[in-house]
Amino acid sequence: MFRLSILNYSVSVLLLLDKTAKIQSLVYGTPVENCRSMIPQHDYNLPQWMDPPPYNLSASVILSNTTTTQFNVTLFAKHGATFKGFFIQARSLTGDRADAILGSFDPVEDSRIAHLINCPDGANNAATHNLNSPKRFVTFVWNPPADFEGKFYFVATVVAEYKKFWIGIETPAFSIKEHQTEYAGHI
Repeated sequence: MFRLSILNYSVSVLLLLDKTAKIQSLVYGTPVENCRSMIPQHDYNLPQWMDPPPYNLSASVILSNTTTTQFNVTLFAKHGATFKGFFIQARSLTGDRADAILGSFDPVEDSRIAHLINCPDGANNAATHNLNSPKRFVTFVWNPPADFEGKFYFVATVVAEYKKFWIGIETPAFSIKEHQTEYAGHI
């Protein structure tokens, strides 16, 4: 009887520690393990919310010359909505690099709101939330790889509440050719 109580206690402690580790990763942003799918791991097999997202992801060129191109990337809530979590990346639409995570984000100005993570094959190539407090918008500066020519787009996962999220919120495609950037229309 005493051994069974110790075993039950030990299992309970291990489950609690496992839940605590998962909560930490959610409160403080997306873990690297989610880089490819961009699907929140809040609960197993939890589907995304089916209503149209009350969020918009936009991007615009803020600097383009013969050597450098930079984009302003903004995620914002529509109609008074807020969001608690987010995960933003740029993805290639070009040849053998299709669907690869591209480029890098400049360091975050307010580290209380967001931080950058290193998804595979890159550095600072994804942006995520730091705390799950309500937000109306976030903005980042993104830089394409120096050698990249082709089409790409930005994509986001947005979490309104623990069980209410949207994946695959996308910008229209952009195209870079010889450091000249064009809006390439819808993907």
